[in-house]
Amino acid sequence: MQRRDFLKASAAIAATSTLSSCASTKKQAVNVTLSNVAALPQNQTSHWLGHGFWGNRLQDWRLHQGRLQCLRGEKSFEVRTVSLLTRALSNSSTAATLRMTVGNITPEQSGFCGFLLGAGNQLDYRGAALVQRFAGMHGGIMARLHSDGTLSFNDFSDQSKPLGFTPLANQTTGSIGEVANRTITLECRLLPQHNGDFTLTLDAFDANTQQLLGQAICSDVDAYVLQGGISLLSSPDVKQAGARWWFKDIQTGGDKIQQHDNRALGEVMGCMYSLNQNVLKLTSQFMPIDLNLHQQAQLEYRYLDETDWHSGPIADIEDGYVALFRLSNWDHSRAAQYRIRFANDEKDLFTGKIVKDHGSAQELKIALYSCIIPTAKSLDRDFYTKLHPKERLLGRYTTDNVLFPHNNLVKNCDSHQPDLYVFAGDQYYETYPTRYGNNTKDAKLDTLYRWYLWYWTFRDSVRDRPAIVLADDHDVLQGNLWGNRGKDSGTKKEEDGGYVWDKSLIRMVYRIQHGHNPDAYDPTPIAHNIPVTYGSFIYGGVNFALVEDRKFKSPPNNKINLLKTTGELLGKRQELFLAQWKNSAPELPKICLTASIWGSPQTKGINMPLLDYDSNGYPADGRNRAVQLVADANALVLAGDQHLGLVAHQGINDFDDGALFFAGPAAAAFWQRWFESDGSLNNSLPNSPNTGDYIDTFGNKMRVMAVANPTISYADFAAGNQTWGMFLADNSLKTEGYGLVRVNHQQQHFELECWHWNAKPGRDEQFAGWPIIHSFPNDPIV
Repeated sequence: MQRRDFLKASAAIAATSTLSSCASTKKQAVNVTLSNVAALPQNQTSHWLGHGFWGNRLQDWRLHQGRLQCLRGEKSFEVRTVSLLTRALSNSSTAATLRMTVGNITPEQSGFCGFLLGAGNQLDYRGAALVQRFAGMHGGIMARLHSDGTLSFNDFSDQSKPLGFTPLANQTTGSIGEVANRTITLECRLLPQHNGDFTLTLDAFDANTQQLLGQAICSDVDAYVLQGGISLLSSPDVKQAGARWWFKDIQTGGDKIQQHDNRALGEVMGCMYSLNQNVLKLTSQFMPIDLNLHQQAQLEYRYLDETDWHSGPIADIEDGYVALFRLSNWDHSRAAQYRIRFANDEKDLFTGKIVKDHGSAQELKIALYSCIIPTAKSLDRDFYTKLHPKERLLGRYTTDNVLFPHNNLVKNCDSHQPDLYVFAGDQYYETYPTRYGNNTKDAKLDTLYRWYLWYWTFRDSVRDRPAIVLADDHDVLQGNLWGNRGKDSGTKKEEDGGYVWDKSLIRMVYRIQHGHNPDAYDPTPIAHNIPVTYGSFIYGGVNFALVEDRKFKSPPNNKINLLKTTGELLGKRQELFLAQWKNSAPELPKICLTASIWGSPQTKGINMPLLDYDSNGYPADGRNRAVQLVADANALVLAGDQHLGLVAHQGINDFDDGALFFAGPAAAAFWQRWFESDGSLNNSLPNSPNTGDYIDTFGNKMRVMAVANPTISYADFAAGNQTWGMFLADNSLKTEGYGLVRVNHQQQHFELECWHWNAKPGRDEQFAGWPIIHSFPNDPIV
């Protein structure tokens, strides 16, 4: 029977039928018009798969000669997936059809391919796009073809059997014989039954002759699981090395299929820019495109009172798939539109707006983010267990575990309409959402996979507003970083100083994260030609300094007395810069941006200091010089990294003779920190026991003004901790969110706000202790 005839005969099947052969499926016809998900060009080879696709992971897939090819078939690389971004299964009781042509790249190897239906049906489509490898709650249903020819439907939602893939009940499997070198067209149909459930069919045709080869049928499938994401899958057999598959001619149709063309990911993931009076710097972050086709990009712009576009600079698309643009004659008194194009093409790839710099004429609102993971637990972990008895056991593909794309966090922060976004480090973590990739040949692609998830989260926030990004330790794939001016330690131990991983990778990270930042004060690279970003800029009537507090930092020396530690925190170059900065634009309020608080406000119980060489309380003398410099400048300091929202005066000789620091809370982090007191510290604030004068393990003085501790106390956490670290996955036990700083020029003060990720401004309160008002230039707290 030919496929076109078979479709007319068997497109819909009664739920009560007993189906033992293809001939018995002749019931009633359903005409379905199919459309291509996206074109797959023949002349392109890239890890960007095209506008309608997202591959898990970047390095596991490529587009080559008009086919999507899976590149991984080794042991432990089960269920590599490609999400169909522009397609989704609705909750309607209507029919759907999916079709594609497949082949085994490794015909002598065993494994399976097929469709994944209803992937992540609780999730935002971007979160659902991450479903891969292990079955879990809301994982969906596999419609699969095995290399031995078996056609079947398998469960991908049983978290107790993450690699079990149990065959669904009420199904009749089919067989087409060994696939080997054959090219097969797979067609999966979802057909509503009278009782509200669905019948699924999976047909296999010879792609050349369109001859039907076999069919699997499964009835009484719960309609609830057949909504959400749709993915393609390629897999070796479980816990074995095996087959890799290719796919082409991917089509969908039917009323149950929703088409969302606006969800497509084009050649450009996003853009970021900074304004520094007449200097505009902008980076365009490309997907991993085929650079043989396009090697340069162009920035074009048009001021809002103009009709014609200006041809801006042309830039190479550099390592990391990023193009860097700089204009030194920018009119910051006017707003503008911008667009990105390939230098050899007139197609608009990405558009956005450049804001007008209002100077001191209006309040400046600064969003403060840091430390964000896309999933609470790794998707490459087979069985989820509680890290603490008080945690909830998270479902794998639920909103408790798949936090990306952080919709409530971003929506609530954006509701303030920030004028400037500051991302103070740890834009991603090297272990989330998937396994380590920093020690592999694909380390750059693996890092970009994580970076794209960050961009996908924030790209609509920053496409039309200036942003400043500071890369921290996890951004360069290290748990801790003592940069030591880039000097190699000769070991692979982080505590010996320097950058552990491939230096080309490190340069790529700083290029993609820092490339749009304002010009460096002294752009001389450190060792291995690693670039720097420290410098100053003026925006919104504020004189900003930007410093890197780990790049020059001395490695720890735990052989000497903690109170006599010596070394560099900022290093002599940045100290020279801050000494100059304090005298610049004296009429403007000053803010210094850095990665972490220059002190160690961490406790392991009530008033018990916690030793942490990673904190920027170490080394104490370098820390004291840094604190004195920003205090001399009368600057407010904004930071991240602590995983602990906190405001504190950093002191030198006294507890409040230094600058005021505000560390925003982590947006979403696994490692927890506490500052706990009982009201017994000197100068504690009324009704705020976790405040007062404090001396850390390195002898640094500070006056803590406000803290957003985890909701679980350190004592309760320590009593039940089942790990070597301070790990928590359940966000109900944590306090995470974002900071907001309002620079009020009219009232001459800063207003510091600290918000929970799920708190709705205008309805909900901030964390206890906030807001805090701090007057210009550095007057006492009001």
